[in-house]
Amino acid sequence: MKKRDIWISVAIIAAAVLLLFLSLQKKGRLQIDAGGAVTTMRLSNSWLGKTMISSEAQPSLVSARLHRPQWLNVLMRQGSDTWQLESRGPWGQLSTITVKSNDTTVLKLGPPFQIKPKVLFTGTKVSIDFNIIGKAGEHYYNVITQNNKRAPAPGVKIIDQDGSVLASGKFEYG
Repeated sequence: MKKRDIWISVAIIAAAVLLLFLSLQKKGRLQIDAGGAVTTMRLSNSWLGKTMISSEAQPSLVSARLHRPQWLNVLMRQGSDTWQLESRGPWGQLSTITVKSNDTTVLKLGPPFQIKPKVLFTGTKVSIDFNIIGKAGEHYYNVITQNNKRAPAPGVKIIDQDGSVLASGKFEYG
């Protein structure tokens, strides 16, 4: 009786290992469409590790499974200037990326960007900040680099419904 139980246990373990091995062999492709920008994205696929993909290369061959973005870098050239943005989330539609076996998943992200104001009221003081949001709803840091240096803080104008400027100024980093 004991030998039979041992052989049954060994067979179950072998079948589980074989299924795990076969599931790891399934591959799909992941492609980034960033509207002309060069992007690099680091993905986490649970305990199996991390994968780097780029929009410059052909679609990347990745495991067919659920992936989650951890980091995204967007590089754009405009004339002689190079602009760079970075994201670590929130990810919007990119929060879970499902890659199917023998299929190509296309991620549409990056430009055109939306700039959304964020207004905070503290007593009589009003603070205005902004969010940079990409095509897939991914949020970027407010610090943008231009030619490998922090870009100057953007300006802001508060305009009433008639088009008159009520106040103007510049955002401050920090």
